[in-house]
Amino acid sequence: MKKINLIISLLSIFNFYSQQVEGKITYIATADNALYYNEKEGITPTNTLKELYKKATNIKSVLKFNSKLSEYFIIDKIDVSRKKSFNLTYLMAGRDKKFYTYNSTMKYENKTLNCDLLDECILVQNQIPKWELVQKTKEIGGFLCYNAIITNPKTGKKKIEVWYAPSIPYQYGIMNFYGLPGVILEMNIRSILITAIKIELNPLEKVEINPPKTSKELTHKEFEELQKKSFPEFFKN
Repeated sequence: MKKINLIISLLSIFNFYSQQVEGKITYIATADNALYYNEKEGITPTNTLKELYKKATNIKSVLKFNSKLSEYFIIDKIDVSRKKSFNLTYLMAGRDKKFYTYNSTMKYENKTLNCDLLDECILVQNQIPKWELVQKTKEIGGFLCYNAIITNPKTGKKKIEVWYAPSIPYQYGIMNFYGLPGVILEMNIRSILITAIKIELNPLEKVEINPPKTSKELTHKEFEELQKKSFPEFFKN
């Protein structure tokens, strides 16, 4: 396992110094195979959850990136005026939040732009996930990808599974899931599959990324405390 990890890391470093890549990756989030995935993993969802899986519609999202920054957000917006039913894929793919991963001298930081609280936008710092690299590979969109998972520390069961491509030499990912030696092209999060359907590297048109326009920044713990203070009755119940 250590040998594989070292090879992947060296490959990523080599790619990074051999080329400066920018691009745009379009993903689709779907619940089409959620019930099959639950059955395979020995999970029995509640009847309510089964109905949510069946009613969920596909959602597209995008990851824009260059050598210094990435920006992830959902393309398909929910039309609140039409009072559409609750869409599980929209929730699991990031909702109306935006996620930024910063690359400063090979040190990566991830932050969520959250504009839902107190009518102001706040940048919330995210901790790097604790990944376990797995000796499995597969191809996505013509790119050789490696497997990584996050397990539940209490049960030891797999919570989240991703596939990342070391040949796209940045530690960017989907939402606040980042920190692997290659961009994440696919993620299975609570049976919702988010997978790349279009990968554009070094396109003719320059990739435009709009950094968040806010000066307020909190740690994840500080943000949780602010939520509890702002909505005490909700957290009490």
